[in-house]
Amino acid sequence: MLIEQYIKHVERYFWDRKQIQKVVDEEKEQRTARKGHTGGGGHAFISNPTETAALKNIEPVRMISFGYGPYQSIIMNPELWLEVVAETYKIHENQLTGKVMYQKYEKRKPMKIIAELTGVNRDTCYEFRKEFLRDAVGLALKKGLIK
Repeated sequence: MLIEQYIKHVERYFWDRKQIQKVVDEEKEQRTARKGHTGGGGHAFISNPTETAALKNIEPVRMISFGYGPYQSIIMNPELWLEVVAETYKIHENQLTGKVMYQKYEKRKPMKIIAELTGVNRDTCYEFRKEFLRDAVGLALKKGLIK
């Protein structure tokens, strides 16, 4: 089923969120570290490093890659994917669903342990996962990240 494929695809961004954020931050830092100038050359040279850095950071990061060899991941529009992850957590912020998924993806705890900690059975935790990731798929479709 198509929704299951989307769920599996979107779930990857929750697992890799910290790594994606780290690489995006490094890319933005490298952009501002590169020297450049605005304006003309010669007698009309105008150097405004603050403006140059701001202009470089306005443009979104289009693609990142991390890992090596067969484990290399290439992600298009990483900042949009990070927005999808953040918005999905925000939707489920004050719900048990959000707490369970935070434990799963951010703390990397197995469902069995999460179920024991929250007092619900494992099947319910997996239903929470499905609901959570369906919302993420909806946000990704809305942003045009998947078609």
